[in-house]
Amino acid sequence: MTRNLLRRRGRLLGTVAALLAVSAAAACSSSTEKSDGPVTLNVWLMKDSATPELIKQVNDEFMAQHDKVTVKTQVLEWDGRDAKWKTALASDTPPDVLEMGNTDVLTYASSGGLADLSKREFENQSTWLQGLKEAGTYEDKLYGVPYYGADRVVLYRKDLWAKAGLGAPPKTLAELKMVATTLQAKGGKDFSGLYFPGRYQYAALPFVYDAGGAIAKKDGDGWKATLSSEQSRAGLTAWSDLIKATSKAPADADETNLPDIMGQNRTAMMLGQAWMVPLVSQKYPAIGKELAAFPMPGNDGPMPVFLGGSNLTSAAAGKHQDLAYAWIKLMTSSKYQTVIGNNGMLPNTTSLESAVSGITAVQLEAAGKSWFTPTSTKWSNVDNARVVQDMLQAIASGDKSVDDATKDADRKIDDLLSGA
Repeated sequence: MTRNLLRRRGRLLGTVAALLAVSAAAACSSSTEKSDGPVTLNVWLMKDSATPELIKQVNDEFMAQHDKVTVKTQVLEWDGRDAKWKTALASDTPPDVLEMGNTDVLTYASSGGLADLSKREFENQSTWLQGLKEAGTYEDKLYGVPYYGADRVVLYRKDLWAKAGLGAPPKTLAELKMVATTLQAKGGKDFSGLYFPGRYQYAALPFVYDAGGAIAKKDGDGWKATLSSEQSRAGLTAWSDLIKATSKAPADADETNLPDIMGQNRTAMMLGQAWMVPLVSQKYPAIGKELAAFPMPGNDGPMPVFLGGSNLTSAAAGKHQDLAYAWIKLMTSSKYQTVIGNNGMLPNTTSLESAVSGITAVQLEAAGKSWFTPTSTKWSNVDNARVVQDMLQAIASGDKSVDDATKDADRKIDDLLSGA
């Protein structure tokens, strides 16, 4: 999900899959369009990924290298992206390049909507972040080139930390809870020690994996939901206990407004990403300068983080596939991956550790212990149906017990992954 890092897709899949296949077949027969006249390369990127300055820099360099080519960039909101992609990929004139969240790629690769990039060469390909590489690969073929990675760490205010007399960052979940309750007690009635919205799924699900659970596990040729397993329930119980003791965040809220929550002096800590810090600093400079980070602690050492991020894809029916490849290659080169790292996101490769510092370096450290969503081609159906978020909200609000909420979620996930 983006950057926010990292975020959200599927009712139209059944009716559109056939159209995607037809489009893919047409692309195979027509190959890349050749033209001596002006060409417009249409690139669809997602909100909160690359900065406008970076996009302009890449496009200017690309157009300088390719005579008579104009790059037209459109930035999409994460919400509602699925319907836009499906409609566009099934048309005769799809966008040439599409940024997709790393949980999105498999659905479109398996439906025939994306071009096979396996025979293309990219810089640092041998050292790509493994989670992003796997997310862009379907049946051993590459469809999504790793663009940037992201995970979440604990962002905290150093000034409040010092006033509370706190020392080194906590190393266990129990220590974090004690720190958060201490900070909350000094902050007032509506102040959170650790602000944690109820629907913040990619911050809550690590508790499941920290306890040895999982969202779902492979079961023969399919998948079986396991949120109601003993381990998963233990993790969600630990999550519920923590947020009820330390957070004033609404149960029906997500991570959308985290920078403002921090900047408005409503919390001492939150789970976030490095790119959020400049946003806080721009609007709330006095608080922004006080932010630091540490990896989210679990029961025994750092908690496993969700390695999110995005991949860059090319439409199978696109008429400018060579140019699309060249644009993707440029954006994912060491030159611009270094800029991405400097902007607070994880580069797509482990060979650019020198490109990250500060909080981004803490994120890179946290990425050493990570997990990813089930690699089912139908996982986007689950994500788009908001099954996990609804489960978390039901638990956080007290509307359902952990046992009942996880059983309901498992039934819905099984139905969606089986195609029911």
